[in-house]
Amino acid sequence: MDGKQVHQEVTKKLGTAGSPNPSRAGVAYMIAPVMRGFVRSGVATMNMPHYMFYAPNVKDADIGGNGFSKEYPFVLSMARGRDDYIILLVGEAEKAKILEQSKGLLAELCSYRDSLCTTAATRARTPVDE
Repeated sequence: MDGKQVHQEVTKKLGTAGSPNPSRAGVAYMIAPVMRGFVRSGVATMNMPHYMFYAPNVKDADIGGNGFSKEYPFVLSMARGRDDYIILLVGEAEKAKILEQSKGLLAELCSYRDSLCTTAATRARTPVDE
């Protein structure tokens, strides 16, 4: 399967008896130096350390968000009402520290597989808003 097919298969199973929706709010500390995720243009590797809060049925208007933002939280909705998340990026200084501390790991990942390499563009922004 390609990245889009994998994404569709996984999201199709969410909210079923085998993969029920969470029963309450939750937080994921996604402050790793690198991540791979499915975006509109396909699978992408990026430097986007962030905090992710599970918040079903929350919209940008509820939190003062306005789409992808480096300064303010925003809502990422994978399936409205079921897979809604508040995303809060770490600050630029914290991001720089995470990337600096992880330089060796990032270099190893990149040498292992090209798809795990990041570029200046993926460090500066994310493809969430593409």
